[in-house]
Amino acid sequence: MSDFTDFFPAAGGGGGFTKRLKWTTARGLNDANYNNAASYTVNPATDLGLSDGDSLGYFMIGAGMQMNDSNQGGEGGKIIYGTAIITSASTNLVLTPAAASSTYGEFIQSTISGGLTLTTGNGSNNNGYGARSYSQQVVPSGQGVMGYGVGGATNSRQRPYGSGSAPSIHGWGSGGKQNTVGGDGAILLYY
Repeated sequence: MSDFTDFFPAAGGGGGFTKRLKWTTARGLNDANYNNAASYTVNPATDLGLSDGDSLGYFMIGAGMQMNDSNQGGEGGKIIYGTAIITSASTNLVLTPAAASSTYGEFIQSTISGGLTLTTGNGSNNNGYGARSYSQQVVPSGQGVMGYGVGGATNSRQRPYGSGSAPSIHGWGSGGKQNTVGGDGAILLYY
């Protein structure tokens, strides 16, 4: 799928939820606290204007991970997307975007619970493999899906060998460079 218009209808609206965002200053990238809640509660009826039986589109990315390997970048977060039928629009959804872990090789999953049960743990990061650099061979990182879940750079190489290189891009689930925490995940809703 090349873009969301193939999957989600043009009518309606949408919104995204994440842990942190990046903002740019003249001195570079810095973390910005942007409603850094552990989870968000959304009511399909009152917040999204949905009724019982309506469809809700979702695109979810888990947090990227970090590696302790100077020859391999961390992997991007797992991704799931699709549509779900809202059976009870009055039942709250609890959205929990993944916060990246500082433990090597650990993926943290984004989840939706309550009126729906979804987890990026059921998804894939096949397009988000980390860059690899062994001897004279270099394999660039996977580019994820529409910029989400890209793989991390190796320790010794920057772009184009790893789009998720340090500092990681929060809210996009990018893999981290060696000893660099990956990017936090996100949950996007289309309705």
